[in-house]
Amino acid sequence: MRFNINDNIVVRALGKIFDLMCLNILWLVCSIPVITVGASTTALYTVVLKMVKNEEGYILKDFLKAFKSNFKQSTIAWIMILMIGIICWVDQQIVSQIAEPMGMMMNVAVFIVGFIVLAVTIYIFPLIARYENTLRAALKNAVLISIARLPYTLLMMTVLVAAIIVSMWNGYIFMIAITIWCFIGVSAVAYINSCILRRVFLIFETNEDKTEEEGAE
Repeated sequence: MRFNINDNIVVRALGKIFDLMCLNILWLVCSIPVITVGASTTALYTVVLKMVKNEEGYILKDFLKAFKSNFKQSTIAWIMILMIGIICWVDQQIVSQIAEPMGMMMNVAVFIVGFIVLAVTIYIFPLIARYENTLRAALKNAVLISIARLPYTLLMMTVLVAAIIVSMWNGYIFMIAITIWCFIGVSAVAYINSCILRRVFLIFETNEDKTEEEGAE
């Protein structure tokens, strides 16, 4: 009986961790200009979504290919999200100075907009990575899916927000967290969310399979 080292669960787990570390460094390097964060995130999800299905190929080649092919859409989406996010932050600073009850009402409005922006941010780059579509359609789908799959949306938001809050718990943890984020943090969050996204996207993939079967007939 031959022993295949690739069948060992520990070896496979270590392999995935190494791949995630490589992806994290690639994401970090490609995000340095800031404006390229969107394209870098889409490329990250392109590879990680394959990883959760055990379909990954060449990490570097797949990442760079996705970065290049989705650059325009992802960059436009990122700039839009960044601008709206900045506007929301400025509005929140202004609203915090307004007396009750008007201030409370405006705070709720800003929170709702911020929630939608975060939900779209969570979905838009995986959608661009996974499906070929126009940016307008991708944004529309991101909004619709975030509402239709609200429990999954809240779960992914919790993963992201909890990771950020824990990282900023105190100065000592923050210094450790910076190192983790630089080496594997971003890709690890993307991997966890991709496991959730796999269930979210299942309905689309099921419909695609049915369409292909009907076309074959």
